[in-house]
Amino acid sequence: MSLTTREIELLIKKLRDRYREYGRKYSRAWFNIEAFEERYSMALEKGMNMEGFALAEITNFEKTRERYEKRKSKRPFSKMVEDIMERNAERVKKYPPLYFHPDADLEMVHIYGALEDFTLRRLPILRVLLDDAANIDSLNRLEDAAACLAAPVGRKHSRRILDHITVLSRPGAGGIEAEKDKNSYLRESAFLLHDIVDFCDDLLSIRRAEWETPVRFDRLRIEGKNKKQIAADFSSLTGYGAILEVRDRAAEILEDFRLTAFRRKPPKAF
Repeated sequence: MSLTTREIELLIKKLRDRYREYGRKYSRAWFNIEAFEERYSMALEKGMNMEGFALAEITNFEKTRERYEKRKSKRPFSKMVEDIMERNAERVKKYPPLYFHPDADLEMVHIYGALEDFTLRRLPILRVLLDDAANIDSLNRLEDAAACLAAPVGRKHSRRILDHITVLSRPGAGGIEAEKDKNSYLRESAFLLHDIVDFCDDLLSIRRAEWETPVRFDRLRIEGKNKKQIAADFSSLTGYGAILEVRDRAAEILEDFRLTAFRRKPPKAF
């Protein structure tokens, strides 16, 4: 017999209360009320069966609670691991989340948000500074890679995120497959961010008199709120300052998501 709408609402309220209680008493990283609310909002928007959603969320909460209590009961080393997880979660949460699937990993929605912001509102400033063919070609390659990872395509998510949604939505797909594709996305992101850091370092080694003056935005081929945001963020900077800002943001994302060790292998010498 199906649950009534009122019974489903009571289950959702109870879940909210449990997430708040366990997050307050134990760990906000494990019992994340914000992530639950986003999954709930997405379920409503997608017209999902809310009885099935509520029952699946109860099962998920109980499994999370069991895993947490099992880890908590182990030797003191687990407490150190817990503290590290908590600190890492706080560093990641400063980036805007972009929710794209109810089963998406929390780290994925935050790095997607971080990369979209970087791609649309940080990286484009380099376009107004460069005028030589070699550097423009390099920037084109970086922009194409960033767009694949994090730039929306019309009203859809980025191409790489759409691929990840396919993995998450595949019937019978297990957690191992989703975890493998998430790690692949993180690795691709790390490679790109390292490439951008290296590119900016090369630019900073060039002496250009015009880069010592404040940035001009007349060559910025972007309109709307993204252009306004870029102008607001970079208006007080010189060209060198803008390059350094892009470089430091890329390095910061690498550090916060613990991706600094993932670099492309140098080509083999012959």
